[in-house]
Amino acid sequence: MRASNRSAMPTLRQVLARGHMRLIFVAVLTAAITLMVTGVLVIRGYADRNLALIARTVAYTVEPALVFEDRDAAQRGIVAVAASESVHHVAVRDTRGRTLVEWRRPAEGAMATVERGIADLIAPSPALADIRRGPAVIAQVQIYGGADGLGRFILSGLATALACLVLTLVATWTLSRRLQRDVTEPLGRIADVAHAVRADRQFDRRVPTSDIQEVDQLGRDFNALLDELHDWHKGVVTHNRMLERQATRDVLTGLGNRAMFEQLLPAAVAQSDAQARSFAILYIDVNRFKQVNDTHGHDAGDALLIVIAARLRAVLRPEDEAFRLGGDEFALILAPGLSADQLAAIKARIADGMAQPIMLPNGERVDASLSIGSACYPEDSADARDLLRHADAAMYAAKAGRAIHRDR
Repeated sequence: MRASNRSAMPTLRQVLARGHMRLIFVAVLTAAITLMVTGVLVIRGYADRNLALIARTVAYTVEPALVFEDRDAAQRGIVAVAASESVHHVAVRDTRGRTLVEWRRPAEGAMATVERGIADLIAPSPALADIRRGPAVIAQVQIYGGADGLGRFILSGLATALACLVLTLVATWTLSRRLQRDVTEPLGRIADVAHAVRADRQFDRRVPTSDIQEVDQLGRDFNALLDELHDWHKGVVTHNRMLERQATRDVLTGLGNRAMFEQLLPAAVAQSDAQARSFAILYIDVNRFKQVNDTHGHDAGDALLIVIAARLRAVLRPEDEAFRLGGDEFALILAPGLSADQLAAIKARIADGMAQPIMLPNGERVDASLSIGSACYPEDSADARDLLRHADAAMYAAKAGRAIHRDR
C-alpha cells in the first residue's frame, strides 16, 4: 500500500510544470480579458456618441418629409444616412408610439448576425432624437447601433489569447525540461544514492556534481555526510565483529566457546541429514591438569591450555571445528564424510601431538596427555543432546581406563 501511494504521488517536475502552467494561464487569461473588456468599453462609448450624432442627423434629414407627410422621402433620407454608418435598425415613431418609417440593415452572413447579437447585448437601448416642428415634437427617431468590427475585435482577441496560451505551453515545456535537467534529475540522483545506502548498504555510492550552486552544495554536503556515515558503519561493523568474537570465542585459546559449539552442532546435524553422511564429535579432557595448576600456578595452566589448543588445530582438517568448553575440557566437530578409519587416524594424531613435552613459563617441561571420547551421528545417536552424552561418557570411560592402566 505504501509503495502504491508513493508511485501515485506527483513528481517535482510535474508539480513545477503544473504550477507554471496555471500561473501563466491565469496571467494570459487575465490580460486578455482586461484588454478585451477595456476595448469593448472604449468602443461602446465611441458608438454611443456616434449613434447620438447619427440620430440627430436623421432627425434633421427626415423632418421636411414628415412635415409634408412624404414617407418615401423620409425612407430615402434614412437610407442615405444610416446605410453608410454602424446602424442596423432605424425607427421613426410619432408621439403616440406609432411607427411612421422603419429601416433595417439586411443580414449579410454569419458575422453580421454575430455582430448584431453583440450589439443587442452591449447596447440594448437605442439612441433617441426628437423631430420638431417649431417648438412642438412631432416624432422621435430611434436608432439601434450595429457592432461593425466589434465581433472581429473580439475574435481577434480570442485568437491572440489562444496564441499566447500556445506560446505558454511551449515556454512551460521548455522550462520544465530545464528544471528536469538542472533540478529534478540531480535531486533524483541524491534520492537514488540515499535509497541505495539505506536499502542495500552501498556506502561507496556518491552524488555527482551539479551545475546549480544550491543543488551542488546539497550534493557535496550529502557526500560528506555519507563519508561520515561510512566511517561510522565501518566502526560499527568492526566493533560488532569484535563483540561477536568475544561472545563466540574463548579469550585464552582463540577456539570457539561453548555458545559457539551449541550453535554449530545443530548446523552439523542439518548438514549431515542433507548430505546423508555421518559426522563425529570428540570430547577431550586434559589429564592431571589440576596437578599442573597446583604445582606450577595458574599461569602454567593457561600456557598448557594454549599449547594444547594449538596442537588440536594443527591436526584438524579445514572444515573441522575446535572448541574449549571450559576449564580443561575441549570438543571437536568433525565434518560429515568421515569414515571410522579416518576418525581413528585423527584421534591417533591428537595423541601423537601430545608426545612432545610442553614448556611452561617458569622454564620447566611437563608431559601432557588427553582423554578422548567420540560419538558418531547418527550411528551412536540421532539426537544431538544424546550424542553429547554419548561422547562425554566415552571420554570418562577413556579417562577411567587410563587411571586403571596407570595403577597397574
